[in-house]
Amino acid sequence: MKDDTRDTSVSVPTDVVMKLMRPHFKHGYNVTCDNFFTSLDLAVRLTKEKCSLVGTIRQNRRELFQAAKAKQQLHETTLFKTTTSSTSFTLTCYQCQKAKPVIIPSTLHPDLEVSSENNTKKKPETVLFYNKTKAGVNVVDQIARKYSVKAASRRWPVHVFCNVIDLAIINSWVLYEKTCRSRISRREYMQRADEELCGTSPNNQSDELAEREQEPPTKKRRTCSTSKCRNTTTLICCTCKKAICGKCSTKVCLKCVK
Repeated sequence: MKDDTRDTSVSVPTDVVMKLMRPHFKHGYNVTCDNFFTSLDLAVRLTKEKCSLVGTIRQNRRELFQAAKAKQQLHETTLFKTTTSSTSFTLTCYQCQKAKPVIIPSTLHPDLEVSSENNTKKKPETVLFYNKTKAGVNVVDQIARKYSVKAASRRWPVHVFCNVIDLAIINSWVLYEKTCRSRISRREYMQRADEELCGTSPNNQSDELAEREQEPPTKKRRTCSTSKCRNTTTLICCTCKKAICGKCSTKVCLKCVK
């Protein structure tokens, strides 16, 4: 039996990436990571398995030297090359906004070129490559953030469960568009899925509301038909047409009424 216990000497983000990339080792694949996963240790480990790494890195990383954290002029690029005993990578520091520098380490780009298509922003090659291949990380987070089933809660299992539902909806939406070859917004797809899973639709709800509103309350007050109740009321039961007060009646949702 294979032992899948995690090595305590490896950080959790590095361990997750290495487990996901295990079937693709020795094939020269590239990994594009978010700033939560990118680290020098991960770059070294992937290089040993003949894979490359491109991703943003957080400024509070210990292995990041102080010169890379310095502020620059707007749209200015600074290039650093770091070499270790087992790997060498290029560190790109690009000032995309006044207070938001982007630091991208890459083991795929030994040399760096600045784009000449847009002379105002002057984006380096690593930034363009990251924006092109980051769809599996940032775009999914952006889509899930727009329409989500998450609710305010202090229990972390609730957030994990809601995140699983959001990702399942996104995956089913993508598969639906590819298999059916039709374009549909995710909001409309979620509404259709909710109607099919719950067995209700806006038309059914409107019909049920209309049926309940067909029996208006009478103006004449009558004694409640419930035994041992002497309250007077103008309401009548929708089923037996007998008088019933608010104390003896129960509130039922439209789904239960159906």
